[in-house]
Amino acid sequence: MQNVTAYRLAKATEEIVSIADACLGGLRGRSALLVGPAKERQPFAHLLQQAEMKYLYEEDNPLRLSSILPHVQLLISVPAPEAPVPLLKAASIASGCIGRRAPLLIFDLSEAAPSVEDLAGLLPPVCLYTPEDLRRIFSGYF
Repeated sequence: MQNVTAYRLAKATEEIVSIADACLGGLRGRSALLVGPAKERQPFAHLLQQAEMKYLYEEDNPLRLSSILPHVQLLISVPAPEAPVPLLKAASIASGCIGRRAPLLIFDLSEAAPSVEDLAGLLPPVCLYTPEDLRRIFSGYF
């Protein structure tokens, strides 16, 4: 059973990176921010480095979010599976998007409560994939 779970997590990680690649027209030369514990970020960091991303920022918590967002095209929030999940506020995302010309793709990969405030998806430069969106996408696969 543990091998099946590990396999599903690996496939889901690959699919999320693949979706990001398609949405952004490629990952090579782009930048990403991974927010969450190192253990949760590691599989994504590995795949994004293989995709030849220009810069990969990694943060344990969202405290410096608005200062890093202007430099990235992809944000992946991968909080620890257990609660409490720190919420990335739409206001912080909005302040990090001031003057943004390129879209910002956000994946909220929380298993419990959402880790990105839903209102962030209404910001003009933001494309937000919520946990519910991802469950619908992956329901046919897993």
